[in-house]
Amino acid sequence: MNVKLLESFVWVARLRNFRLAAERLGATQPTISMRIASLESQLGTKLLVRNARDVHLTQQGLEVLRHAETIVSQTNELIKRTRDIEAFQGTLRLGVIDTIIHTWLIGLLEAIQDMYPDAMVEIYADTSLNLTQQLRAGEIDMALIMGPVNDGGLVNVDLCSYSMAWVSSPKLFSDPPEMDVADLASRPIISYPRGSIPYAVIEDYFRGPEFPKVRLNCSNSLATIIRLAIDGLGVAAIPPVLIQREIAEGLLSVLPVRQTFPALAFTATYRTDPENGVVSAVAAIARSSAHQYCSTVDPSLAQCR
Repeated sequence: MNVKLLESFVWVARLRNFRLAAERLGATQPTISMRIASLESQLGTKLLVRNARDVHLTQQGLEVLRHAETIVSQTNELIKRTRDIEAFQGTLRLGVIDTIIHTWLIGLLEAIQDMYPDAMVEIYADTSLNLTQQLRAGEIDMALIMGPVNDGGLVNVDLCSYSMAWVSSPKLFSDPPEMDVADLASRPIISYPRGSIPYAVIEDYFRGPEFPKVRLNCSNSLATIIRLAIDGLGVAAIPPVLIQREIAEGLLSVLPVRQTFPALAFTATYRTDPENGVVSAVAAIARSSAHQYCSTVDPSLAQCR
């Protein structure tokens, strides 16, 4: 059903006059009459009774008016919000973790530029923990992080997940057989920063009296973690999708550890503010960009969510 039919009916019902409704909608009176007739035909009922002086609603017309006003109002609001989003010329403050920066951020920025050519984007690179705090404080508009974040004031949009693996320089373990996590404890462990999901997983792995005290070193820089692992300064848990070149060149080896390291899940997270129409649209673009990236790599390395 054409919304114009409902809109014409609403204004005739409000003004009780076909001529005034036509003027209000910038149409001719015969056009408004045709729209009302078409609406009545589609609904199979009489909505209006016209006499010499004005127009009256039938009982069915009163019921239809209630629903028509809601539909027309929501449609107009949708059109307004869409136009506002398309005309966005402001600044989008985007917080991003290193793991995403090194994979599909460029694709996302290109998609944002195509959708909002007049928008400016500010990138804030930090850890998931710090970016979540900045998001809550209103310092950034959206965070692409390890998630989800359990907070009633935040929206989480699932993006993708990366598998994880224990890796090290071949200098530390020369073609080892199948290993247990305990076999790694003799070496320093290089981790994502304290408070991160990978750090918590590693702590759980090495918790218990059967393990010696583990030397757990952490960094908030993914590039630093990879560099330290290449230089043989410890064992690291890293998504293999990020180090395909280093593995192919023999700089890093994936260790055959029996205990599976949980995959890392990523979300586009933003506040539930009613004016966040552009941000929610960008979250959808981020999801599309993540899925596009995942379609280009081995499914064992990255999955859409």
